[in-house]
Amino acid sequence: KHLQHLKTFILRFHTYSVPRLIIDGNALYYSLYYTSDPKLDQRCGGDYPGFKHEVCKFFKTLQDCEVNPYVILDGGSGPEKHEHNVSPLKYKLKKAKTIAETEPDGTLPEAYNVLPPLVKDVFIEILREKGIEFKVCLGEADPEVVSEANQKQCAVLSIDKDFYIFDVHKGFLNLDNFEWKKEEDGKIPARIYTRSKFCEHFKLDPALMPVFASIAGNDYSRLEDNGAFAKESSSPGEYSIKRLDGMLGFLSKVNLDGLNNSQKREHALSEALNHVGKKENQTFKLAIKKYVKPEKTSSKLPPWVCEKVERGELTTFVTSVVDWKTMMLTPLVEDFSQHSSYTAAYRIRQYFYGLLTGGEITEYGRDGEEIKDYRVPSILPSSDEQKQLKLQCLNEVLRLIIKYTSENIPDQLKLPVCVTVFWFKKLQHHPKPETVNCLHALLLWFVCEPDGPEKLLLVSGPLAPKCCLIFSVEDEFERKMKALKDEVVRNWQPRVAHAFSQWQCCMRQSLHLNQLLCSPLPEPQYIDGFLSSSLLLSLGKDDNILETKINAQIKHNPTSKLNTGKLSVCSRNLKKAGTWIPVRCLMNS
Repeated sequence: KHLQHLKTFILRFHTYSVPRLIIDGNALYYSLYYTSDPKLDQRCGGDYPGFKHEVCKFFKTLQDCEVNPYVILDGGSGPEKHEHNVSPLKYKLKKAKTIAETEPDGTLPEAYNVLPPLVKDVFIEILREKGIEFKVCLGEADPEVVSEANQKQCAVLSIDKDFYIFDVHKGFLNLDNFEWKKEEDGKIPARIYTRSKFCEHFKLDPALMPVFASIAGNDYSRLEDNGAFAKESSSPGEYSIKRLDGMLGFLSKVNLDGLNNSQKREHALSEALNHVGKKENQTFKLAIKKYVKPEKTSSKLPPWVCEKVERGELTTFVTSVVDWKTMMLTPLVEDFSQHSSYTAAYRIRQYFYGLLTGGEITEYGRDGEEIKDYRVPSILPSSDEQKQLKLQCLNEVLRLIIKYTSENIPDQLKLPVCVTVFWFKKLQHHPKPETVNCLHALLLWFVCEPDGPEKLLLVSGPLAPKCCLIFSVEDEFERKMKALKDEVVRNWQPRVAHAFSQWQCCMRQSLHLNQLLCSPLPEPQYIDGFLSSSLLLSLGKDDNILETKINAQIKHNPTSKLNTGKLSVCSRNLKKAGTWIPVRCLMNS
């Protein structure tokens, strides 16, 4: 709120000789997802097509303003932030449960948002597709963001409050005040913050900004002053503002004559601690160091693996597993009366850990309504598998007959279909109607989206022959399916949402395992194209499913020894779509 004292103006990017902007990637995708209008789905597993549309609009606006963006994304966080990572998990769990239990037309508390699980993967995919320059860090992005911004002499766009403290020469643009949707004539209304202006206003030596951050409270430290600083403030604001104002006033009066910057910080910290009767400790000094000399994160991973992470070709979870032996399972909006959706992908994660470390990993995730830590044993591939990892290992993990996926399924659908078979077989031990309904919904969505009138799909299961279906979907059917999206908002069913959440967990972990194995199955090029969760949940509801007879013709295929003939099969269709799907069926003789 101190920013109300700072100057507001129109930032004219086109006047820059080299118009560059360094963007905090994580802050951007969080902001775009949470602030979109209309609001993107968070209850049903995510609206990835809507998210892609928002991201593309943002970068198109920058392009129209002749701004050249460079996006830098976070990797894993180190052990120094471990305690601070567990606390946010508990808060996210509370938010997820509140969203799950609030009626669709109910009001949620401010800032109660939960990010769907595949948003970061989709975001990186969009950056690559659109040719946006980006880099994924091995650890926190802040040090590299500051370094790149000062090296290239350009501003930083983020919502991270740490950038109020860092010495970013050309200033910090807060996403909350970066009104890109109001762009006009190549200009974007924005508020820019500079540390020098802040210090000038509060008569503070710039060298003491890291001290202010360390005692005010950040990810590493906070000075408990029992209201001492707030009492010394003349600010009319609420307690939290009075406390910060009091700290700034106190630091501005510390005598710093004859001291260099390092000595100024040490002396000012000592004075602040003595003022409230606290002893000096390393916590505050380490927090100050983070701002004075931000260090880039290194890793135990081989250089070629680090390069794949930085290019976005390999998930950053590998650094958390290898360097810190931990995995944070971010809470999801799901049915809290059931086990966590992450349990569906437990076996896939065990193989993931086995390939990376061969030892135990500590997972932090939901157990009931609490966040608990678990020791998860990894599964080591056999010696034969180690010689020929890639496809064979993925085959072992997902327990599939991979040859069918190679021969009969389009590249874009190979991994999603394999994941779907794994997910469905995994849950057959405890069969539930919503799982079957979600399976049918997924299959219908695969064949209806995105490109072309026909899709090739493998159907596998103990109650059905292995066959390859080509669905020729009529435009009218497709339009009516899309019209179902809004219905799920009015009648959200936790059991159906939970089943799809389990599928997404399997999808994400399989995507990362596939990356680790150097993509034996083609990575889906448009994850956002076939994932529209609100529609899938609507398709998965009981009253939207109808058994219909579909005439199918067995078509001869010499390469797979298929016989011709006629077959009448039972399938599922949408009652509300009210149309037939012509099907050609290929089945092994």
